[in-house]
Amino acid sequence: MSSHHIVREKQEPALVIIDVYSIDAELVGQLLEWSPTLITDVDSYEAVTSQSYKVDLIFTKEPIVLPQEHVKTVLFETNFIEAALQYLINEGYGAVNIVGAGFDPEILNQFSEHIDIVWLHEDNRTIFVHSGFEKWKSAGEELFLHPLPSDLETVGLEKISTNHFRTEKDGFFNIKFSIPNICLLTERL
Repeated sequence: MSSHHIVREKQEPALVIIDVYSIDAELVGQLLEWSPTLITDVDSYEAVTSQSYKVDLIFTKEPIVLPQEHVKTVLFETNFIEAALQYLINEGYGAVNIVGAGFDPEILNQFSEHIDIVWLHEDNRTIFVHSGFEKWKSAGEELFLHPLPSDLETVGLEKISTNHFRTEKDGFFNIKFSIPNICLLTERL
């Protein structure tokens, strides 16, 4: 049996880098293993390419000339994250990893119904989850929910403080809620 896999375009999550230094370089390397479409903005382009990462798309508000021919530029008017997510949705991507912080998470929330988003920031991984979410974790791992659903039910978690939880044992934990319809789950990397 061969261990080689055929990776089809758009099968792997795209990678949007806002701040290449906001998470460990080894983790960025792991995200790049499957050669995702790598997107950044004009302000972050130099920092990203200084790490020898091959950028596929650069978002800019004004036309620019780049030294690399393979890089496609995309003009946008509003917010880089909004423009990048809308672009990915329009192009048929099903998932995206976003590296960086310094923007309003509500921007991500407005797109979370249309594309799976993993947000990597400040040594954390944040995902958007719906009621019934389940995940296997080791005992004693901590996670945070925001906003805290008013009717939250958990299995396998103990509450530490308002929105701070710890897994009770090795195994699956589960969360259920109805309001809001989606919440952010943050875990340490």
